[in-house]
Amino acid sequence: MQEITRKRAFAIGLRARFPLIARTVAIFILTVGIAFIAISYYRLRNNKPFRLKSEIPELSKEITGIIEGYEQRVTKGDRLYLLLKASRDITYSDGHHELEAVSLAVYPPEGDKPDQISATRAIYDQKNSMITFLGDVKIETKDALKVNTESLWYNQATEIAHTDVPMTFTRENISGRSTGAVVEAKNKKLILKKEVEITVAPQVLKDPQAKPGSSRSRPVTIRSAHGIFEQASMKLSFSGGVTAEQERDVMSGDNLFATLNEQKRLQRVELRGNSYLRSMEEGRATEVNSVDMDFFLDKDQRLERALALRDARAKSLDSDAEMQATAANLIEVTFQAQGERSLLRQMRTEGRSVINLSAPKSKANDPRAANKRLSADSVKLFWRVTGRDLEKAEALGDAELFVDPAVKSANSDRKTLTAPRFDCNFFEIGNLARTFTATEGAKAVIEPTQPSKEKGTRTLTSQTITAVFVKETQDVDRLDALGNAKFNENDRNGVAASISYAASDEVVRMRGGEPTVWDSRARTKAVELDSNLRDEVSYSRGKTATTYYSQEQTNGATPFTKVKSPVYVASDRGEFHHQSGVAIYTGNARAWQDDNFVRADKLTIFVNDKKMEATGRVQSAVYNARRRVEGASSTVPVFASAESMFYSEANRLLHYEINVDIRTATDRVTSGGADVYLSRETSEVEKTIAQTNVVLTQPNRKGIGDWMQYTTTDEVAVLKGNPARVEESEKGSTEGGRLTVYVREGRVIADDVRGPQSPGRVRSTHKVNSKQ
Repeated sequence: MQEITRKRAFAIGLRARFPLIARTVAIFILTVGIAFIAISYYRLRNNKPFRLKSEIPELSKEITGIIEGYEQRVTKGDRLYLLLKASRDITYSDGHHELEAVSLAVYPPEGDKPDQISATRAIYDQKNSMITFLGDVKIETKDALKVNTESLWYNQATEIAHTDVPMTFTRENISGRSTGAVVEAKNKKLILKKEVEITVAPQVLKDPQAKPGSSRSRPVTIRSAHGIFEQASMKLSFSGGVTAEQERDVMSGDNLFATLNEQKRLQRVELRGNSYLRSMEEGRATEVNSVDMDFFLDKDQRLERALALRDARAKSLDSDAEMQATAANLIEVTFQAQGERSLLRQMRTEGRSVINLSAPKSKANDPRAANKRLSADSVKLFWRVTGRDLEKAEALGDAELFVDPAVKSANSDRKTLTAPRFDCNFFEIGNLARTFTATEGAKAVIEPTQPSKEKGTRTLTSQTITAVFVKETQDVDRLDALGNAKFNENDRNGVAASISYAASDEVVRMRGGEPTVWDSRARTKAVELDSNLRDEVSYSRGKTATTYYSQEQTNGATPFTKVKSPVYVASDRGEFHHQSGVAIYTGNARAWQDDNFVRADKLTIFVNDKKMEATGRVQSAVYNARRRVEGASSTVPVFASAESMFYSEANRLLHYEINVDIRTATDRVTSGGADVYLSRETSEVEKTIAQTNVVLTQPNRKGIGDWMQYTTTDEVAVLKGNPARVEESEKGSTEGGRLTVYVREGRVIADDVRGPQSPGRVRSTHKVNSKQ
């Protein structure tokens, strides 16, 4: 953002010398008046009073007397007061005089330097009290004022002097000109008729080629169609279009009004109508437009404050990142004194205000470059003590920051930040935004420039939101929300004490206050939650807990039966792939519904594929087995452990691998792997198939084989091995390629699926009961 700073030193030298200009012109008029009053008094001392006739007067051409080498001296006390000289004095019959090669000197009460006036001719119309100087009129006062013109008229009765021809004047470092001028002595008013131009040089330079020594020492030229100085009210007025120039700096308006203080120093300047200020200093070039402008100066005539009134606008001109400001009511600029300069310190707006900060021109084609628009009921901008670059800004009342990418693409976003108040900080140089902090209840909306089904509008709310900007591109790097922070995108929601959104990688980071995310399927809590919105992956760390609202919301991916009951998952960490529907829980992971559970080092739920994997020290109790005891049927839970478990909803299969251990009441099966088939309607097991080093343990019975199938409905176990073996504590043991154990009947049959011609051997060992 570029500072608006050129008002600070603009035209201060000129304003400081306005009273001096007025005094010198007044001295000039006073000198002329005294001289001609003295001449009039001397010429009329023996004449009788006369009355003017109503008709237009005409001067007589009848000469009554000629005096060559005329000289007249008037003294006051013993001092020479007035000295009038002329090469010729011609008197006419109507009493008027014509003087040739006239010179007039009026001496002060003290000192020898008089006020002087000279001209080629002078006409004194005694009847009409008019004195006219004609031809090469020159005035030089004792305080070095010099005036040149070709004609000058003075009316003794009205005490008004005027000229209609061009006039010029100089006094030390001040010079000026106009075409026509009027001095009203009674009203103490000076009127410059047209083509007014006044120049205030920094100092009187003996060498015209020399450069001023001060940074402020630059000539100022003011031009206007008309000008007025009213000494009684100490006001200066310029009208008809006014411009004031200081090298490349320009201030202009329809009219300019200036007020002097008691010390004859400028204290206020007003521009009215089409007011404009342009400052072209390198690195700070700025222009300001408004209907009216007011300027206030301190006792040393250094600019303290400036007001741009009605439809005020400000714009930087040559900065890399262009700034534009508009305000409904006013833009107020305050300055601080620093040496001989007044440096821009603060800018304040009133009424609905808009500050536009464009993307750096050097990054115009960068896909990351962004433009910014700050709107509020009032805005304050603060410059650094050097007066060069912005330090901070405040925006109050319904504040809004809109960040728009300079180049629209499928990956670009618009960001809108709203709050009752903004506090903004800038980088050390370049008027580049560093942070914008929204407080008292903030909201950030992130909208894709090209909406799609995959990417929705993202909303972040909090007590405080800080937008952090990339220095080079001026786009938002991240949004930090603090205090009851909430996030939303489509069906996804999140809450935490603080939420940070990184625009570069589109990651939402939630911290503090039990961070929680949820959608229509489930809710997850953790100590820390991160969600990568671009890759559709989320991460949780520390005390991760997910609640699926029902088994339906898992899409049947978990091996639980109650469709309408919630499913809970807990772990140390979590990883969630939203698009593919994969949830990975690691570190003491556990999933459960009522009394059914699966525990492992790692749980992976494939929601879209309706399956689940558990790896590392797996323990589960997810299904029941039906048992018949003494004619009564009942269900008992089945507990299983292994190094890994796989569940598929498609075939209702539980697959266990490595160190499998399945326990049902008093029964136990261990093996290298096992497949458990569950009923569609209930959570009861239909059959279990175990493989590799299978061991079936029941009260008073033990079966060993390479493969086993246990069918729950008929309580029959089929063992295969080389050979398979069943040991019964009371009946002995049986070996064979295939053994069928009828658990309910307590008998074992050795058979072979290959038929009676099978070469397989059966061996039975029977124990003899010694009691029989």
